[in-house]
Amino acid sequence: MRPLDSQLREGLAVVADAAGPVGFTAESVTGKVRRRRRRSGVAAGAGVAALTLGVVAATGWFVADSRTGGPVMADPSHAPADVGVSTGAATSGSPSTVYMCGERLVLPDATNSREGLTLSVSAAKSGSNVGPDVTVTFTAGTAVHVTASPPALFEMLYLDDGIIVGGGPMLNPPGDMTSQGIDAIGTGFDVGPGHPSVQQPGRRDTLCQSLSWSKVWSAAHRYEVVVLQGRVEKVGAGQLTLGIPLPLDTPLLVGRVAFPQ
Repeated sequence: MRPLDSQLREGLAVVADAAGPVGFTAESVTGKVRRRRRRSGVAAGAGVAALTLGVVAATGWFVADSRTGGPVMADPSHAPADVGVSTGAATSGSPSTVYMCGERLVLPDATNSREGLTLSVSAAKSGSNVGPDVTVTFTAGTAVHVTASPPALFEMLYLDDGIIVGGGPMLNPPGDMTSQGIDAIGTGFDVGPGHPSVQQPGRRDTLCQSLSWSKVWSAAHRYEVVVLQGRVEKVGAGQLTLGIPLPLDTPLLVGRVAFPQ
């Protein structure tokens, strides 16, 4: 039997050949990582978000290392669902790797503008028993094409004094630190000077336990809508990608707006 290190070197060579150049493109990230988390306490209507860092290779999955931003290879014996976002607690106010009901949203490195791309949010009330209608607008100082998840998969959260009380599509019930898996679905939009991209992500009607929309709207001044996008990466001339908005200590793109009165 060949030594283990010899097998590993050969395996890595095969992976490198299959993966191609290090420069990732939108087309290289359309593999699926299926959702794998419990849904108790949160409505099962939570959707999925887009993954722009990572590529399926011949002998395994590459995922982004949150510490370095570079790719690392997951155990190829694991199913795709086993190599999603890792778990971690935020009980002491540290950045979390899940969005959880009852947790304070800690964003140590988030801003509304990165790499010339700016995110803004507006909200309107359409009914007393549903969430607000939210509009997300992207603007840019130069013409760029942005590869991102579809608007229906944008991560949207509702906060009460900084505490997560609803939203989605990624949202765990209280105490559930299960990894939040995703489906990698790529799409994109063009934006530039005088040409904003206005997108309708649709409502997120999920609220955390013991909270109702009638209760929220009766004290709407207490609540805030937050829309999160992941790391903004330049991948070529006039080309940007938006990654998954996890973990929360990565450079995120964020837009905020108070609930409409």
